[in-house]
Amino acid sequence: MPQFDHNSDFKKVVLQHFEQDGWTATAAPSDAIGYNLELTRGSECVAVQVKQQRAKVHAGQLEKFIDFLESPTGAKFTRGFLISASGFTPSVFTYMRAEEVVDVALGSFKGHTLLWVDGDIPTPPPRAHITYIGVFTCKGGVGKTTISAHLAGAFALNGYDVVLIDLDRQSNLRKLLGDGVYIPGRRGGLGATITVLNHTEWREEDYPETRVVICDCSPEYDANPEAFIEKFNFCLIPTTLNPLGINKNADVIRRTFTAIRRINTTAELFVIVNNYHSDETKRNDVLNRILKTEFETLMADDPKCHYIDPETVAIRFSKQLLYWGYHIVENDKPQLAFREIGGRSLPRTDFLKLLDYLEDHTNIEAAKAKEVRGEE
Repeated sequence: MPQFDHNSDFKKVVLQHFEQDGWTATAAPSDAIGYNLELTRGSECVAVQVKQQRAKVHAGQLEKFIDFLESPTGAKFTRGFLISASGFTPSVFTYMRAEEVVDVALGSFKGHTLLWVDGDIPTPPPRAHITYIGVFTCKGGVGKTTISAHLAGAFALNGYDVVLIDLDRQSNLRKLLGDGVYIPGRRGGLGATITVLNHTEWREEDYPETRVVICDCSPEYDANPEAFIEKFNFCLIPTTLNPLGINKNADVIRRTFTAIRRINTTAELFVIVNNYHSDETKRNDVLNRILKTEFETLMADDPKCHYIDPETVAIRFSKQLLYWGYHIVENDKPQLAFREIGGRSLPRTDFLKLLDYLEDHTNIEAAKAKEVRGEE
């Protein structure tokens, strides 16, 4: 990553690069939102968003840039360039490929040279240790199985083989996905598998290529084997912004946190809003503020408890997820709810964003390496 003293220095380097390449480059107005530079050459007018940050640009940032280009403010631009000083997460390439984004180009710097990145998904970075994820709440009907399966799908889209372990006595994962599914790669690339097991079938040595294990936990706390809860590197606790049940939901989440902490004191715990109606901005703001306030004291006492603001990442309401499982009625093969409606797939995008959020807000590999070394 190139070293610049200030973000403005990096923007100047980017601007100068395009000027040397024959573009007329001007800085965006100081009050502009969505882009930093405007390029013109011939009939082309390009919006450039420049990201200088230590972390790689993630799928949510790409989606926001695309939304800007499709907004009335961005309508004058013929396409967009997203320029990163630190590169892009695998989910960005997955998003570009899956959504068939053609009006955005990705660029990254090596030294002071701008390199354009093609849309092919790179080989996923190696994971030295198995990451264990629990999807857990002391209440049924909040979307645990849906989130478990589709988070596994996001990992698979990024090239990782995943094992899904069904800890719920209802065995809904097995009903919906059978013994597992294959997520094919694009453009001739090799895909990845999602394997569904019960807890007695899982042995790490049987799946040497698997580095991601996701557990769909039972809402009955005692029905979850402690051996799995002890292994969790992080847990997702789904909830909804339901005005009638928001205090009850908060109580359920607190009880879930307490139950996990009785066995596992190191896992990062994340509350994720499911079934989110993103068009209800005013009501969401009010309900989100109330629910988040419920956890402020808890999060202050336990820095590994997190509330994911739905404005950043949430699982949006969609027909794909509403009718997921209809393949059972049609006697069709097991599948995830990643099919497109109107050329887009909200679930695919949301779970890629969730994956990036978790990777960005945890340091699982470093923690596991420390654990192996026996450090405190």
